Amino acid sequence: MADTDTDTHYTTLGIPRNATAEMIKKAYISLVKQYHPDRAGTDEAKQDEYNERLLKIMASYEVLGDAEKRAEYDACLSENAEEQTSAPRGKKMCGMPTKGGDIETDYPISLAIAAYGKGKIPMKVAGERVVVKVYPGVRRYRLEGYGVPVEPGKPRGDLYVNLKIIPEENWELDDSTNNLIRKLQITPKQAERGGTVPVQMLFNKILKVTLPADVKTGDRFAPPEGKGLGVMSPKKKGDLIIEVEVVEKKGFLSGLFGK
Repeated sequence: MADTDTDTHYTTLGIPRNATAEMIKKAYISLVKQYHPDRAGTDEAKQDEYNERLLKIMASYEVLGDAEKRAEYDACLSENAEEQTSAPRGKKMCGMPTKGGDIETDYPISLAIAAYGKGKIPMKVAGERVVVKVYPGVRRYRLEGYGVPVEPGKPRGDLYVNLKIIPEENWELDDSTNNLIRKLQITPKQAERGGTVPVQMLFNKILKVTLPADVKTGDRFAPPEGKGLGVMSPKKKGDLIIEVEVVEKKGFLSGLFGK
């Protein structure tokens, strides 16, 4: 049974304090899918709610998904139960005023937008709507004059927006290279012979890539068709990298006979 008396990282993910790493990851993936902004439709209030819930979920998994951070967090909860964290760490969507009237806030975006950009994105910060022009590979933005005034009648501070990438199944981003890594399942026959295989890309596009022969689970390769299809940053454009997972392809009969 999960904690119910306080709002902790565990209650955010809806899991008990003794949850296994597998339980934590499973709960996290389920909640990310449940509160993905795409599910909010065009309802702005619902979009704001989902965005904030998602940031909270991501902040909780950042702690509980790391064994060392989780141990430190558990120690804090145990050492001083009266001062348990009242809310999972991480900035709220409404924005947090900092020194000098500046506001620091996080905003969740999809991996596709982080990699390829998407022009202007409207968001709600400190109770008002602002628009941020998102560029590929850029995660931090400054909006001058969108903070709070230090004193009545004085100029407002600035708004700093940190973009947080929403996890995408079968994808990961290598920040050091700007490469996009796509995990791809193939059959033993494909692994042995190689050939051309279709790969579903971000934005639901299909790309046919050349698979080398004699690959095994865990192997990574850069197909020529994926060159330049990583993060489209003008400073450092990345490539598409395929990570192979060899799995048995079970048909109806093989499933029946347990093969």
